[in-house]
Amino acid sequence: MTESTMRWGRTSVREFDDNTDVSGFTSAVSLHAHTHHSRESMTDVEGYLAQVPVFGHRFVHELQACLTEDGRAPDYSRVWWHPPVSPRTVFESEADQIETRLGLSPLVSVTDHDDILAGLELQSLYARRRAPISFEWTVPFGRGYFHLGVHNLPSESALSWFARLSAITADPSHRAIADALSDLDALGETLIVFNHPHWDLAEVGCEAHAQSVQLFLEHFGTRLHALELNGYRSRQENGSVMPVASALGLPVISGGDRHGAEPNALLNLTRARSFAEFASEVRRGISHVLIMPEYRAHLTTRILSSASDMLRRNAACAPGRQRWTDRISWDVGGSRQTLSARWPDGGPISVRAAVGAFTMLTSPMMIPMIRVALELSGGVLGRSAPIDLDDATRAESIRIRRPA
Repeated sequence: MTESTMRWGRTSVREFDDNTDVSGFTSAVSLHAHTHHSRESMTDVEGYLAQVPVFGHRFVHELQACLTEDGRAPDYSRVWWHPPVSPRTVFESEADQIETRLGLSPLVSVTDHDDILAGLELQSLYARRRAPISFEWTVPFGRGYFHLGVHNLPSESALSWFARLSAITADPSHRAIADALSDLDALGETLIVFNHPHWDLAEVGCEAHAQSVQLFLEHFGTRLHALELNGYRSRQENGSVMPVASALGLPVISGGDRHGAEPNALLNLTRARSFAEFASEVRRGISHVLIMPEYRAHLTTRILSSASDMLRRNAACAPGRQRWTDRISWDVGGSRQTLSARWPDGGPISVRAAVGAFTMLTSPMMIPMIRVALELSGGVLGRSAPIDLDDATRAESIRIRRPA
């Protein structure tokens, strides 16, 4: 086991191996996972898809043709894709990893994009202390937007809270964001996490994004409880988050950010027995991040595996969500329409051929060979090596003025 401790106190990062001792902890927490309720904007992925060999360009071309109306280009901000896993599947796979590999009690917080249905559903199946009502809140700011993990909304007022925060997403203002964060902070058992802060989601450019992060934290940093180390971002990016957290006096916390079948690669260890107790622990500055071995696998292959999960038929999903075309949707007159309504047979033959080729090339049998090839060549995204806290605290990053 390797461990380093943050200078400002009680935050640590451990790497899991066969010798890792977790006997001092009661539970492990899985944060930031997505289910088929999650509304993932196609704006975020359309550019990436076009670059995927064999599959991408043809898919984007045909999708644009399918969605084009009245000769106008499709508005991808109103088109969503949905992960291929149900809330129950996510909870049970996360719980199984924690119980089998760590021997600890699982706490699982699902944070779908701008949707709380997963948390409501899970609370009807499992104890509330184990499955909080949470979601990933899209917060427009400046030229772009950020994602905040809002964990453990009160059950009795979760719907009203969700309505309030959704209204801010649709019509943002500095005052509304500040008031909402202050009121969430006042709840006591709710946890507010700045997810993947250094990811330029809106593609405004590195410098503009860095300035936006700095302003956001100067305005709202005192209302946040932690910054995220993300399971699908690189070691370098995660390392650069730590000096920012240090400047703010905030802990870092894990966020797996799974969108497919694989359990989260980053977890948190805790002595808490409920999510409310864990939230209180983090708000006091205590956080113990656990890096699972899967995080060290080549990031490109992990992303490819997740994309392959999205494109495969999943008979375990409810009817209407089993095919990949069921999992792309848009709103029409207030009702949800799916791509399968327009492509009942899976789309044009060129799309079906491209999807078939992609899923074959990214099958469980092929992924290890792709991983070896990428690691030998250096790859595009590189190997997700363990996070070194000592290096991270010396890394150049956004300079944040400590809030008064």
